[in-house]
Amino acid sequence: MALVDPAAGIVVTAAPGTASTALREALLARPGVREVPPVSAVRVEGVDAKHATVRELVAVGLLPADHGLRIVTTTRNPFDFYVAEYERSRTRWVHDLRDPGSWVHATPGAVDGIVDALTLDFGDWLRKAVGEVDGRPRTRRVNAGHVDEADVVLRMERLSEDLRDLLGLDLDVPPTNVTARGRAYWQAYDVGSRRLVEAAHADDLARFDYRL
Repeated sequence: MALVDPAAGIVVTAAPGTASTALREALLARPGVREVPPVSAVRVEGVDAKHATVRELVAVGLLPADHGLRIVTTTRNPFDFYVAEYERSRTRWVHDLRDPGSWVHATPGAVDGIVDALTLDFGDWLRKAVGEVDGRPRTRRVNAGHVDEADVVLRMERLSEDLRDLLGLDLDVPPTNVTARGRAYWQAYDVGSRRLVEAAHADDLARFDYRL
Protein backbone atom coordinates (compact mmCIF):
# COMPACT_ATOMS: atom_id res chain seq x y z
CA MET A 1 0.00 0.00 0.00
CA ALA A 2 1.06 3.60 -0.45
CA LEU A 3 1.54 5.88 2.54
CA VAL A 4 0.38 9.47 2.45
CA ASP A 5 2.30 11.83 4.73
CA PRO A 6 0.55 15.22 4.58
CA ALA A 7 3.08 16.97 6.81
CA ALA A 8 5.97 15.99 4.53
CA GLY A 9 3.89 16.44 1.37
CA ILE A 10 4.72 12.98 0.07
CA VAL A 11 3.11 9.72 -1.04
CA VAL A 12 5.38 6.69 -0.62
CA THR A 13 4.85 3.57 -2.71
CA ALA A 14 5.97 0.08 -1.69
CA ALA A 15 8.30 -1.22 -4.39
CA PRO A 16 8.69 -5.02 -3.98
CA GLY A 17 11.95 -6.36 -2.57
CA THR A 18 13.36 -2.97 -1.56
CA ALA A 19 12.76 -2.79 2.22
CA SER A 20 9.35 -1.19 1.74
CA THR A 21 8.03 -3.06 4.81
CA ALA A 22 10.68 -1.51 7.03
CA LEU A 23 10.09 1.94 5.56
CA ARG A 24 6.34 1.57 6.07
CA GLU A 25 6.78 0.75 9.74
CA ALA A 26 9.06 3.75 10.27
CA LEU A 27 6.73 6.17 8.48
CA LEU A 28 3.61 4.94 10.27
CA ALA A 29 5.17 6.17 13.52
CA ARG A 30 4.77 9.73 12.22
CA PRO A 31 1.53 11.52 13.15
CA GLY A 32 -1.05 11.88 10.40
CA VAL A 33 0.40 9.23 8.06
CA ARG A 34 -2.30 7.07 6.47
CA GLU A 35 -2.37 4.01 4.23
CA VAL A 36 -3.95 3.98 0.78
CA PRO A 37 -5.76 1.64 0.52
CA PRO A 38 -6.22 0.53 4.14
CA VAL A 39 -4.03 -2.36 5.27
CA SER A 40 -7.09 -4.62 5.56
CA ALA A 41 -7.48 -4.60 1.77
CA VAL A 42 -5.69 -7.29 -0.25
CA ARG A 43 -6.77 -6.34 -3.76
CA VAL A 44 -8.87 -3.38 -4.80
CA GLU A 45 -10.33 -3.23 -8.30
CA GLY A 46 -7.61 -5.55 -9.57
CA VAL A 47 -4.81 -3.44 -8.09
CA ASP A 48 -2.18 -5.03 -5.86
CA ALA A 49 -3.00 -3.19 -2.65
CA LYS A 50 0.46 -3.67 -1.16
CA HIS A 51 2.63 -2.77 -4.14
CA ALA A 52 0.45 -0.47 -6.26
CA THR A 53 2.01 2.52 -7.98
CA VAL A 54 0.52 5.98 -7.63
CA ARG A 55 -0.56 5.77 -11.27
CA GLU A 56 -2.56 2.63 -10.48
CA LEU A 57 -4.10 4.14 -7.34
CA VAL A 58 -5.20 7.22 -9.28
CA ALA A 59 -6.66 5.03 -12.03
CA VAL A 60 -8.99 3.24 -9.58
CA GLY A 61 -9.93 6.40 -7.68
CA LEU A 62 -7.99 5.74 -4.48
CA LEU A 63 -5.95 8.91 -4.96
CA PRO A 64 -7.03 12.08 -6.78
CA ALA A 65 -5.15 12.90 -9.96
CA ASP A 66 -4.36 16.33 -8.51
CA HIS A 67 -3.01 14.95 -5.21
CA GLY A 68 -0.18 17.51 -5.25
CA LEU A 69 2.23 15.20 -3.40
CA ARG A 70 5.79 14.30 -4.25
CA ILE A 71 5.98 10.62 -5.16
CA VAL A 72 8.62 8.68 -3.22
CA THR A 73 9.69 5.07 -3.67
CA THR A 74 12.65 2.78 -3.02
CA THR A 75 15.14 0.86 -5.12
CA ARG A 76 17.92 -1.68 -4.57
CA ASN A 77 21.27 -2.66 -5.99
CA PRO A 78 20.30 -4.92 -8.94
CA PHE A 79 23.11 -7.37 -8.16
CA ASP A 80 21.68 -7.85 -4.67
CA PHE A 81 18.07 -7.79 -5.89
CA TYR A 82 18.46 -10.78 -8.18
CA VAL A 83 20.19 -12.93 -5.57
CA ALA A 84 17.44 -12.09 -3.05
CA GLU A 85 14.72 -12.92 -5.60
CA TYR A 86 16.38 -16.24 -6.35
CA GLU A 87 16.70 -17.14 -2.67
CA ARG A 88 13.17 -16.01 -1.78
CA SER A 89 11.78 -18.12 -4.59
CA ARG A 90 13.60 -21.21 -3.33
CA THR A 91 13.07 -20.81 0.41
CA ARG A 92 9.90 -18.75 0.97
CA TRP A 93 7.68 -18.45 -2.07
CA VAL A 94 7.96 -22.13 -2.94
CA HIS A 95 5.64 -22.86 -0.01
CA ASP A 96 2.97 -20.62 -1.55
CA LEU A 97 2.67 -23.03 -4.48
CA ARG A 98 0.55 -25.30 -2.28
CA ASP A 99 -2.02 -22.54 -1.69
CA PRO A 100 -4.30 -22.05 -4.73
CA GLY A 101 -5.39 -18.71 -3.29
CA SER A 102 -1.83 -17.41 -2.97
CA TRP A 103 -0.51 -14.39 -4.83
CA VAL A 104 1.80 -16.64 -6.85
CA HIS A 105 -1.19 -18.13 -8.69
CA ALA A 106 -2.68 -14.68 -9.35
CA THR A 107 0.54 -13.10 -10.65
CA PRO A 108 1.48 -13.88 -14.27
CA GLY A 109 4.83 -15.66 -14.48
CA ALA A 110 5.26 -16.10 -10.72
CA VAL A 111 4.82 -19.89 -10.67
CA ASP A 112 7.22 -20.36 -13.59
CA GLY A 113 9.77 -18.11 -11.90
CA ILE A 114 9.67 -20.13 -8.70
CA VAL A 115 9.98 -23.42 -10.58
CA ASP A 116 12.93 -22.00 -12.54
CA ALA A 117 14.67 -21.00 -9.29
CA LEU A 118 14.23 -24.52 -7.96
CA THR A 119 15.49 -26.25 -11.08
CA LEU A 120 18.21 -23.93 -12.42
CA ASP A 121 21.46 -22.72 -10.93
CA PHE A 122 21.70 -18.98 -10.30
CA GLY A 123 23.46 -18.09 -13.55
CA ASP A 124 20.95 -19.91 -15.76
CA TRP A 125 18.01 -18.55 -13.75
CA LEU A 126 19.40 -15.02 -14.07
CA ARG A 127 19.75 -15.25 -17.84
CA LYS A 128 16.16 -16.40 -18.12
CA ALA A 129 14.90 -13.77 -15.67
CA VAL A 130 16.63 -10.91 -17.50
CA GLY A 131 15.77 -12.16 -20.98
CA GLU A 132 17.18 -11.11 -24.34
CA VAL A 133 16.20 -8.99 -27.32
CA ASP A 134 18.05 -9.73 -30.57
CA GLY A 135 20.67 -11.70 -28.66
CA ARG A 136 21.36 -8.91 -26.14
CA PRO A 137 20.17 -8.55 -22.52
CA ARG A 138 16.90 -6.66 -22.20
CA THR A 139 17.20 -3.17 -20.73
CA ARG A 140 15.68 -3.47 -17.28
CA ARG A 141 15.15 -1.49 -14.10
CA VAL A 142 14.40 -2.70 -10.58
CA ASN A 143 10.66 -1.99 -10.16
CA ALA A 144 10.46 0.27 -13.20
CA GLY A 145 6.81 1.21 -12.65
CA HIS A 146 7.57 2.60 -9.22
CA VAL A 147 10.87 4.27 -10.02
CA ASP A 148 9.86 5.88 -13.32
CA GLU A 149 6.94 7.78 -11.77
CA ALA A 150 8.80 8.85 -8.62
CA ASP A 151 10.07 12.33 -7.82
CA VAL A 152 12.39 10.93 -5.14
CA VAL A 153 13.97 7.46 -5.08
CA LEU A 154 15.50 6.17 -1.84
CA ARG A 155 18.19 3.49 -1.92
CA MET A 156 17.40 0.48 0.24
CA GLU A 157 21.00 0.31 1.43
CA ARG A 158 20.89 3.92 2.71
CA LEU A 159 17.26 4.47 3.65
CA SER A 160 17.86 6.51 6.79
CA GLU A 161 20.53 8.64 5.09
CA ASP A 162 18.45 9.23 1.94
CA LEU A 163 15.35 10.08 3.98
CA ARG A 164 17.39 12.76 5.72
CA ASP A 165 19.32 14.04 2.72
CA LEU A 166 16.56 13.92 0.09
CA LEU A 167 13.43 14.53 2.17
CA GLY A 168 14.63 16.14 5.39
CA LEU A 169 13.09 13.37 7.51
CA ASP A 170 15.04 12.07 10.49
CA LEU A 171 13.86 8.45 10.73
CA ASP A 172 15.63 5.28 11.75
CA VAL A 173 14.69 2.37 9.44
CA PRO A 174 15.83 -0.93 10.98
CA PRO A 175 15.97 -4.04 8.74
CA THR A 176 12.68 -5.96 8.48
CA ASN A 177 11.71 -9.14 6.59
CA VAL A 178 15.31 -9.80 5.56
CA THR A 179 15.92 -12.77 3.26
CA ALA A 180 18.16 -15.37 4.91
CA ARG A 181 21.12 -16.57 2.85
CA GLY A 182 24.35 -18.34 3.46
CA ARG A 183 26.80 -16.07 1.65
CA ALA A 184 27.31 -12.50 0.47
CA TYR A 185 25.34 -11.73 -2.69
CA TRP A 186 28.39 -10.91 -4.81
CA GLN A 187 29.69 -14.45 -4.36
CA ALA A 188 26.83 -15.73 -6.53
CA TYR A 189 28.23 -13.99 -9.62
CA ASP A 190 30.74 -15.10 -12.19
CA VAL A 191 32.11 -12.92 -14.99
CA GLY A 192 29.25 -13.74 -17.37
CA SER A 193 26.43 -13.06 -14.93
CA ARG A 194 28.09 -9.85 -13.73
CA ARG A 195 28.31 -8.54 -17.29
CA LEU A 196 24.68 -9.51 -17.88
CA VAL A 197 23.47 -7.33 -15.01
CA GLU A 198 25.85 -4.51 -15.97
CA ALA A 199 24.37 -4.46 -19.48
CA ALA A 200 20.72 -4.85 -18.47
CA HIS A 201 20.82 -2.37 -15.58
CA ALA A 202 23.31 0.20 -16.84
CA ASP A 203 20.92 3.04 -15.98
CA ASP A 204 20.26 1.81 -12.42
CA LEU A 205 23.99 1.36 -11.79
CA ALA A 206 24.85 4.83 -13.05
CA ARG A 207 21.93 6.71 -11.53
CA PHE A 208 22.13 5.21 -8.06
CA ASP A 209 25.90 4.62 -7.89
CA TYR A 210 25.59 0.85 -7.60
CA ARG A 211 28.24 -1.76 -8.33
CA LEU A 212 28.91 -5.42 -7.57
